[in-house]
Formats: sequence, C-alpha cells, structure tokens
Amino acid sequence: MGQALQDLGVISRAFVLPLALIFGLVGCGFRPVYSTQGSGIGAVTIATIDGRTGYFLRQELERRADLEGKGENPRQLTVTLTRVFSPAAQGVDGISLRTELTVTADYKLSATPNLPEVIGTLTTSVAYESLDQAYGDVALQSDAEERIAGQLAARIWHDLQYQLRTAR
Repeated sequence: MGQALQDLGVISRAFVLPLALIFGLVGCGFRPVYSTQGSGIGAVTIATIDGRTGYFLRQELERRADLEGKGENPRQLTVTLTRVFSPAAQGVDGISLRTELTVTADYKLSATPNLPEVIGTLTTSVAYESLDQAYGDVALQSDAEERIAGQLAARIWHDLQYQLRTAR
C-alpha cells in the first residue's frame, strides 16, 4: 500500500507542474505564434487593387484580414502598386536571362474615432528566369507576381501592426 501512495504522489506531481505552467502562461498574456486570433488591427476591408499583382496581393491581405473578424465599422485599406520589370542578367548575346520585378506599394488604412490613419510605402523585388518560349515566360512572370504579393502582404500587415501599436 505504501508503494501505491508513492506512485500516486509521483503521478499527481507530474500533472500539477505542467498544469501550473499552462495557467501561468495564460495569465501573463502569452499567445501562440500560430494563433487563429487577430493581430489587433481590427476589422478591415481591402479595396480592389489594379492588375494581376494587385489581385494576388488583395487575396493575401484578405486572408490576413479574415483573422481580424468582422466589425460594425471596418477600416478601409487602399493600396496602389507600381511595377517595374528590368533585366537582372544578360547573356553574351545581350538577351536577358533573368528579369527582376520591383513593386512599390503605397497604402493607407482609414482612421477610426480612436485610431489614427496609417500611411506607408514599401518596395520589394523578386527575380525570375526569362525564357524564349512565350508561355513559359508568362508562367514564370505569374509565379513571380504571386511570390511578390505574398511578400508585400506580410510586410504591409507587419507595418500596420507596428504603426498601430506605436500610436496607442
């Protein structure tokens, strides 16, 4: 019987310590990195963005905005893109082997009674192979536009979070 009580004490200690750690973390405001809750920006609607890159960017931004929830008076995020294609590498015959896509995004998140308007500009670049075949080149360009949209969406969202946290 004495051994059974000792085993019960070991088991109860094995449960108490992790349980105390979990409640301690919850009490300190800990949030998991991959939380399905919003980031504190609040409800946001994304205005239509021109072009194929704008379409991909809007999809990525809406994915992030969905985590913020839907409020009564959502803020409006407007984004204007400027795209520049330039040769990144050329062969000995002068034909471009790689192309660099540089996109500048000017964005504005409308103000609310208790939060200021947020304005910013970000620029990012990606490179992709240039092919002789027209379809292959279009596919690679489309892939580059999707990649750059993902990068821009992440940078815009992080900048919005930063500016709103410093404004509070």
